[in-house]
Amino acid sequence: MKRVKKFDHNTDDFINEYVKALRENNVAVFAGAGLSVKSGYFDWKKLLEPIARKLQLDIKEEYDLAALAQYFVDNKGGVRDQLTKILTTEFNKSGISFSENHKILARLPISIFWTTNYDNLLEQALRDAGKLPDVKVTNAHLAQNISKRDAIVYKMHGDVSDLANTVLTKHEYEDYNLNRELFSNAFKADFVAKTMLFIGFSFTDPNLDYLISRIRLIQQKNTKTDYYFLKKESNKKAFNRQQIRSKSLERYGLYAIWINDYSDIEVILGEIERRYLRSSIFISGSAFEYGDFSKAKAISFINNLALELAINNFKIVTGFGMGVGTFVINGVLQAMENQKNKRLDTYVSLRPFPLVSENNKNAKDIKDGYRRSIVREAGIMIILFGNKEEDGVIKDAEGVSAEIQIANELGLKIIPIPITGYVARKTYQEVIDNYKSYYLEYPGLKPIFKKLGNKDISEREIITAIIEIVTYINYTNN
Repeated sequence: MKRVKKFDHNTDDFINEYVKALRENNVAVFAGAGLSVKSGYFDWKKLLEPIARKLQLDIKEEYDLAALAQYFVDNKGGVRDQLTKILTTEFNKSGISFSENHKILARLPISIFWTTNYDNLLEQALRDAGKLPDVKVTNAHLAQNISKRDAIVYKMHGDVSDLANTVLTKHEYEDYNLNRELFSNAFKADFVAKTMLFIGFSFTDPNLDYLISRIRLIQQKNTKTDYYFLKKESNKKAFNRQQIRSKSLERYGLYAIWINDYSDIEVILGEIERRYLRSSIFISGSAFEYGDFSKAKAISFINNLALELAINNFKIVTGFGMGVGTFVINGVLQAMENQKNKRLDTYVSLRPFPLVSENNKNAKDIKDGYRRSIVREAGIMIILFGNKEEDGVIKDAEGVSAEIQIANELGLKIIPIPITGYVARKTYQEVIDNYKSYYLEYPGLKPIFKKLGNKDISEREIITAIIEIVTYINYTNN
């Protein structure tokens, strides 16, 4: 199973605050060059290193990269052709694909992306996640909206499809508001309204620095909190410089999330996704028969469990397991009726398995892939029953066992209900015997888990215990 990562207090608070903002649909991401480096693109210093050499300068000593690019263009008689060729060579590399960080960001419910990058990795990741991006590169694009879009990607400095018109030199930055004022206005609106996370960005962009300072002057005491990742420098003087700079940025409401290595970003983003998904609960189970339950008692229990989860604002994910899925839906429909809410998608994600012929040589791979996509939608799994009939014999359902394995790999919190028997009972014993491996960060839940193992527990007591567990997981800081 995926091991729990312990975070320092500030990082943990950031994760919880960003998850809260995600649930309120109040987030945006700003992606800088650092986001694409892991995929194989250069950062700006490395990209402009050949230019520095041609100008007989040391790139390590150059901090104003826009000015460096301008020197190069001026040295070529004001013609940008050579600079554009360098960009074309870099951004037409083969074998470049989006990173795990791109994948996580694309899966999260983020509808606003800003980037100074020219590459199209964000757009690729969004499409791979089944989303439709509306990409804005020119002022004309801002007036044209794609129908049924899932996310907007603002490419404020241009795009790989037109590298000759990208923003890079000092003069292009100085002329930004003349040529791209609509982007400046759109950014101001999003920056004021959204909780923004800057990834792979160093805050050396003069255009963005100016925009943020103007916004903060207008807002003054109404400054909100935004975040950025900052890798600690190993050199003491450089680290001191970072600390001074970070304190300065706090005046603008920008708070550093300190990391020791860039790989930490993936870990933190992964934890954001896990915590966000914990308000979505996958009910895994199948039942040809109900063991110690009568059919009527089992139907009542499943129905009422789904009802209570729904009215407590937890979204249910179901694969429509045999003997379980129908009664889960009944409970959800009852919650909708009770709360006079007609939006089914706010309560449940229905993911019935596709019919795949057993003669299809890829049948297992198709089912496994679909099963993984279902489990990935949730952060908590409740396990009920887990049996099937095969050749007249009742046996454990391999599909439920496979879902548990996937859940452990993805870091879901699993809640087996032992009184339902079969796979659920075996998994419950595994959790109790190895409680710290499953719930290290939640020691206070162990007595409730033990209560679930009481063979005389009532339906109401089971449901109450489950609601306690999922609420504790969602609203207790790790």
